[in-house]
Amino acid sequence: MKKDKIISELNRKKLENNFRTLKIFNEKDLNLSSNDYLGLAHDSKLKEKFYEEFKDEIYLSSSSSRLITGNYSGIINLESQLKEIYGKPALVMNSGFSANKTIIETFYNKESLIITDKLNHASIYNGIIASNCKISRYKHLDMEHLENILKKYSEKYNDILIVSETIYSMEGDMANLKKLVELKKKYNCDLMIDEAHSYGVFGYGIAYNLELIKGIDFLVIPLGKGGGSIGAYIICEDYYKDYLINCGKEFIYTTSLPPVNIFWNLFILKNMNEFEDRRKKLKELIEFTFLKIKELEINVVSKSHILGLVVGDNQKVDIISQNLRSKGYIVYSIKSPTVGKGTERIRIGLNPNITKKDMEIFLKEFKYEYNNIF
Repeated sequence: MKKDKIISELNRKKLENNFRTLKIFNEKDLNLSSNDYLGLAHDSKLKEKFYEEFKDEIYLSSSSSRLITGNYSGIINLESQLKEIYGKPALVMNSGFSANKTIIETFYNKESLIITDKLNHASIYNGIIASNCKISRYKHLDMEHLENILKKYSEKYNDILIVSETIYSMEGDMANLKKLVELKKKYNCDLMIDEAHSYGVFGYGIAYNLELIKGIDFLVIPLGKGGGSIGAYIICEDYYKDYLINCGKEFIYTTSLPPVNIFWNLFILKNMNEFEDRRKKLKELIEFTFLKIKELEINVVSKSHILGLVVGDNQKVDIISQNLRSKGYIVYSIKSPTVGKGTERIRIGLNPNITKKDMEIFLKEFKYEYNNIF
């Protein structure tokens, strides 16, 4: 019976043009789908500098959780550097998904209310489900709707958490972080912020730049995007950190990241201010790209380095992405229900290794495919 249900569900996804497969693409093609927003992960000169500096630390496994023998000096040094930068203790986790889920399921329960942006990442919703708490979703980036929810429930719950990302991975738009901190203080609740798509692009992050760290209870900094790596940082008060070490299941029972990753993360952190030229080049590319998008009258969902070129149909966006891939562009179709029906799109992640000429030619190719789809 289980087998029949699984096969039936897979067949339904195929009929709806929503069946996912794993693909490998030619590395010589232009990669427009990477989240390596500063181009750090594959920079050969940067890697040479790293290997020279940490040549005696490149072990490939920690072989244990941090509570056993996986708590080596590199992690302690990294967390110390983070505390010095952010002004609060830090805890290294193995991924942003794990960090988000662990925070929510560890600190919140059926007596809690989580108020979450409608478009928050799946890791946040997984944590909410695991915590068994009450959930209320506010309209995407709608601070007025969020405050209405707070007014309604602030007297009914003693334990409320607001959760938001800074920049959203599919929309490419930005939350009003100052307003979120203001509402957190006004209604005396907790605030959790995910900087997955802003770390690196905005240096140490938007919260850091706006000097809002003190007003955020849990600042999560995943490293698999602009950080050019893997893992995540949780920036929080010391008692929260101690509680996660003692009660966070994914922290307790997961083998810690290998030294090669930890020291790379430390290397990137220490050199963050040296990447200003990359950020400047990325900003110029963003401005140029939006200018060309306007000239070509392309429907775009974005205000940042993340572009959503809207097609509006699962089948059509699949065909366009396949045609673009055949022309040497690594692009993916983002389909409903991942995004709202009618907003199906090609998602582009810009980085400073992409030239203005690359983008000009690509956008013309996209426009051609869009105009000639059946």
